[in-house]
Amino acid sequence: MFLSIKSEAIFVADSHFNKKNKELLTFLRKIESNEILTSQLFLMGDMIDFISGESRYFVQQNGEVLNLLNKLSNEIEIIYLEGNHDYNLKKLFPNIQVIKRENQPLLTKFQEKTVALSHGDNFINWKYDLYCKFIRNTIFLRFMNFIDINYFISKKIENVLLSKNIAKIENGKADTLKFTAKVNTSNPITNRAEISKSDQLDPDSEPNNGLQNGEDDEAAVTVGGQVADLSLTKDVDNATPNVGD
Repeated sequence: MFLSIKSEAIFVADSHFNKKNKELLTFLRKIESNEILTSQLFLMGDMIDFISGESRYFVQQNGEVLNLLNKLSNEIEIIYLEGNHDYNLKKLFPNIQVIKRENQPLLTKFQEKTVALSHGDNFINWKYDLYCKFIRNTIFLRFMNFIDINYFISKKIENVLLSKNIAKIENGKADTLKFTAKVNTSNPITNRAEISKSDQLDPDSEPNNGLQNGEDDEAAVTVGGQVADLSLTKDVDNATPNVGD
């Protein structure tokens, strides 16, 4: 029997909640306060930047979101399709319908139409499928917990994820996104970047309108290939040698 999608259903995907990205928590609080009304919520995967049912550190770090989702699941219907950043979740959400990756796409009905729902990473290739099975293995995850003394592994994972993301930037503050690149040519290389999207009006520039137009929402840096300035001199210790010397 297919699950029915209600007309007021809300779908949310890839919020990647973490210390920088707090929008998911704000959204859930609005549902809790009835500022946003719905009786059915679909979470389409990667809702949290990383979590698994076995990861003690990340369960602890995301406790507020987990508790709020469990509270809401007593009031509305929640369907959670696991992604590639959040898995083995059933033990965390007893009242939420959790759809594991291997059970996606989930076939549903909306009015007279059949709708297939999936996070989307189950359409890549068999190598990725094998990788996903390995990292979801409960024995492997429990072993990682065992050797994760003082959460040093978990904190490294967290820092890597945070370094890849620039989220909401407060007014008057700055954030940094670092890239590491390998030079593969001796010719000069120019790297250009532009702000592609903003939820606020920028009075003197337009995001994603191309480069080298004089606006301040772009930047460039050039590195020159290393140049070897070689020279050669010749000398002798005896300018007038005898025959045989």
